[in-house]
Amino acid sequence: MTESKRVAGTIMVTNQQGETFFLVKDNDGVSSFIYERIEETEKLPMGIIMETLLEFVTVDSESIRLMDLTNIKGQDKTSPLFVFDLVERPEDEMTLLNQSGLVTWRRTKDLTELLSECDSNIVPMYKS
Repeated sequence: MTESKRVAGTIMVTNQQGETFFLVKDNDGVSSFIYERIEETEKLPMGIIMETLLEFVTVDSESIRLMDLTNIKGQDKTSPLFVFDLVERPEDEMTLLNQSGLVTWRRTKDLTELLSECDSNIVPMYKS
């Protein structure tokens, strides 16, 4: 049996007040990066996670740019983590969400617990 590979991603948004937030999956108040399984497909990992992330927000693919690519280690598996940056600066980041029950925005400083679950030697740190 082959091990399933996963790709993770998030979108970083800075609102008009200068506050920075990251798109994360919300499981009853517990945050996690958004993951997608990599299947045998014509798409590359970046395309797979970008398509998944865009399902959760009301932004066009041309409005985001790749800011960072790194690896994170969780559950004894290493996965690529794509960090996209939203070009626009919305007044209220919550208005960008399509499926607010499944995902939410978290401030950088609020991601401490999530990042501690990953191998901190390979996770990028962002200032809020």
